Amino acid sequence: MYTVLIVDDDPAIREIFTIYLEMRAYRVLTAAGGRECLDLLNTQIPDLILLDMMMEPMDGWETLLAIRSRSASRAIPVIIITGKEATPEEILQYGILIEDFIVKPVDFKRISASFHLIIEKDQVLRREIERIKETEQDPELPGEYTHLLRLVRVAKNLMARSRDRPWADQIPLKKHEERLQWLHKKLGFPDLLLQRDEIE
Repeated sequence: MYTVLIVDDDPAIREIFTIYLEMRAYRVLTAAGGRECLDLLNTQIPDLILLDMMMEPMDGWETLLAIRSRSASRAIPVIIITGKEATPEEILQYGILIEDFIVKPVDFKRISASFHLIIEKDQVLRREIERIKETEQDPELPGEYTHLLRLVRVAKNLMARSRDRPWADQIPLKKHEERLQWLHKKLGFPDLLLQRDEIE
């Protein structure tokens, strides 16, 4: 059974997600803010974190950086679900740290159906990285691959959900995709990792 942590200061959002996730046999943890999330991560390690952006006093980006700064939670997949559109600067800065950026309102039933695939792909990636560590390949390459994989995925998902993205040309996506493809072949990672998650 996979565990999902919902971090959102809106109790209604936490409740709705909990209902849909428990219907799909997930174990659900909730936190009403960034500090509560970090306290919970001292004792629980979920398989996926759903993180709201607009929270106080600790917003989503600050919470995300704190999650990534801890060794125990550094690799947990994080999906941002928020009512605020992402800026090009935010995509470039934080896209390497998240699995997706979803703008509210959302279809809770539809997106919760895709979480198992995101978790399973993350587990495949972790196994592949462990395999690489046992070889004599450059140990920095898996980290670069992971960052590029996340950034490309986030940017492409945002563009697919809405073609009207005035910032799209400001992200050098083609260059990042070419480097990602080169690393993918060099490291011999399975093609499953490059498949787009169907969250619309």
